[in-house]
Amino acid sequence: MEAIEYSRRASVAEKGETLWRALPDRLEYYAPDGALKGVVPYDKVRRVRLAFAPGRLQQKRFLMELSGGRSRLVVTNLHFKGIGQFEDRSDMFFPMARAVVEGVQRASPGASFRAGEQPALYYLQLVFVLATLALLAVILIGLPLVPGNFVVSVVVKLAVIAFSLPLLLSWIVHARPRRFDPATDLDEVFASR
Repeated sequence: MEAIEYSRRASVAEKGETLWRALPDRLEYYAPDGALKGVVPYDKVRRVRLAFAPGRLQQKRFLMELSGGRSRLVVTNLHFKGIGQFEDRSDMFFPMARAVVEGVQRASPGASFRAGEQPALYYLQLVFVLATLALLAVILIGLPLVPGNFVVSVVVKLAVIAFSLPLLLSWIVHARPRRFDPATDLDEVFASR
């Protein structure tokens, strides 16, 4: 396997793009000036986590987290273009992430492979979202019906619920913490975005 490369600028604080190079036995990353910044040997990786993790301005963000004994490295598919502007570089990110996962699987048989949000954070967010949804339902039910516009009031209430539920259900399914088998489940994990 030859090197698979991916480059991105993470934030305004970086002067240029960091180059990530997935090799058969390690992941290397280089500063914008070409200097080697770090090496992650696959045999030192203890856990790989892949997750669709959208944010307010980064709605298509997908991340790969590599954890070792004392270190953690996170790489995402989004490239910072400007304040509030991000470019989706999934076409380069996913082949690199696939190569890293396959390399870790070969070199570190004891590594765990996880998908989705971190369990504690997922359940905390789930409780918060469900409580917020319940509060929204109470508010919608408690709102008075507009005299003479009964149908409009009901339609507006149903539209708010119809818009909220699919987003909630999609997040519950795609962000749920789970283990995955890199040999058989990798495409399914990548498709959860």
